[in-house]
Amino acid sequence: MTLVFDWSSSFYEEKKQWRGDEEIISLEIFQKECGFAVAKVSIGTKNADRLLDKKYVKIGMETQNGVKLIFSGRLIAFPVGFGSATTQLEFISEPDDYQEQLSKFSRKKFKEYQSVDNHSLCGDNILFDDLFFSSQDFSNPTIFLEGKNKIFYWDMKNGKLSLSDINRGRKNFDINGDEILQDSIKVRIAREPYSVVNLKVSASWVQHEYGIIDVLPMIAAKFDRNVINSLTNIKPAIENIFSEKNGYKLAYCNIREIKSQEISKNYPVISPDFGVQENPDAERKKVKFKRFYFDGKFILNWTYKQKRRENVSVKILNPSSPHGREKNLYLRLNAIQLPKKYPVWNHFTYYGCSDKILYKDSIFECVSPHISAEIFEHDKWMFVQKIPDALTDDMSSSFFATDRGKNAIKYAIQKAIALINYSSRHVEIDFCVEAKNFIFAGLDDQITINDGRFKNGYISGKITKMRFIGDADQKIIKFTIGCCVADLSDNFDRLNFYEIDVTEDENKINPADIVRKIEIKNTPEEQIEILSNENARNSSELQSVLKKHGTKIKISLHPLSTTRVVTREVRLPDIELN
Repeated sequence: MTLVFDWSSSFYEEKKQWRGDEEIISLEIFQKECGFAVAKVSIGTKNADRLLDKKYVKIGMETQNGVKLIFSGRLIAFPVGFGSATTQLEFISEPDDYQEQLSKFSRKKFKEYQSVDNHSLCGDNILFDDLFFSSQDFSNPTIFLEGKNKIFYWDMKNGKLSLSDINRGRKNFDINGDEILQDSIKVRIAREPYSVVNLKVSASWVQHEYGIIDVLPMIAAKFDRNVINSLTNIKPAIENIFSEKNGYKLAYCNIREIKSQEISKNYPVISPDFGVQENPDAERKKVKFKRFYFDGKFILNWTYKQKRRENVSVKILNPSSPHGREKNLYLRLNAIQLPKKYPVWNHFTYYGCSDKILYKDSIFECVSPHISAEIFEHDKWMFVQKIPDALTDDMSSSFFATDRGKNAIKYAIQKAIALINYSSRHVEIDFCVEAKNFIFAGLDDQITINDGRFKNGYISGKITKMRFIGDADQKIIKFTIGCCVADLSDNFDRLNFYEIDVTEDENKINPADIVRKIEIKNTPEEQIEILSNENARNSSELQSVLKKHGTKIKISLHPLSTTRVVTREVRLPDIELN
């Protein structure tokens, strides 16, 4: 088992022929889970100056099938020992562009598990969720390489990134007790397992509510026979009844006086007779007034924005470690919002060709210039795509009641179970073996030790650390494996059938409550009574009295302007792991 040292032109250079550029006096390679391998090499040289322009290295080991690569890295420590018989060098398996690799890997996995349509689960489980990170986080992508029962793994030979299981290795190496070097085995407690994880997931967004309402039928309902009428012409009063307020806008107004020939015979077109008398001796005269009737449309457009926060909490219990630690895990989702690039479709608004809007959960492009009506006219719009955002319905009062929100809860529960699963690997075993049979074991593998001193005669664990130490006389590997009493990986499959019961929040505006109160003062019946009680001398005086008591309409609307945050707490039933 001879070690071979070759200088390389780049980290990724493929090795076809080995030269043996330097004589290896001693070699130590150390790698820890979720980290980069580091190699410390002592080489024999009398002229260290020629090493100053070197940067990359390949280290291999001779086998029956030729030289096999065991380490690829770049120089990180300036050569030590100039002029002496040996020079010490230090290399790391981290490539120059490792951040770019991580970013590409993260994007690839993110797209693999993201559905643009409705963000539903793709495949078995979500591994990466855009709600837990933003675009700027790609500068440090390791923070969201998480979820399920997998962890991040670097291959020290080629610098490639992959995901590795917490408890199980990709392949298993069997080791018998007599293969372990004497007195090298040590068993210790690495950590105390979690018995309970208190999980809290928080989401915040701005809730949009909007719509239109025709107030005129509501006003008409306050009059006898459900028709707006008066002995005075109240058309100007109706048209000016509303001044724009916060959240409200007059979208359309068309008040029309109903002509006498359109009035049903059951509706009087004139008032009863009113008597006037210029003096006590004069004959009493009769005066009548026209009765005005109105219909049409008086449409208000209302929009409302409310800051909302929703917290979901659930307790996850691990019965296999009832006396372990308790962990609080708090996950705050990124701000949830609709794309600000496109406005929400509105009523009675001019739209030209190529204008893009949001309507319900989709983006549309205008194909026919028009003024929008009371309802969305699909024939004037071309569908572009569904909204690729977390909250597809901008009028939703609950994020976690949506499919997207429930998937986010499942993702958070996955993370909590992964945390419990990781903590359950609380026994660590250190031991040393000769390197010849295990040189190609890595941190994505597991080892089973067959030894009668363990329960059932064996114990298995995932490799978490390894240190290769070699020189001309001896080559050994020191392994550290993490062993768990209970593997909770099967609980991830349960999530596919786990029912999350979150309903819409009732704390939202009901369109029927927009108009809170309508008051009518001086109805035609009241006008008739007032005029009947007047002792007028002529029609002019009676007309003046009628003018003073013209019909007035007052509308009270629901206040929309608010700055408070509506917070909702949702508590889910405890989840007990198998």
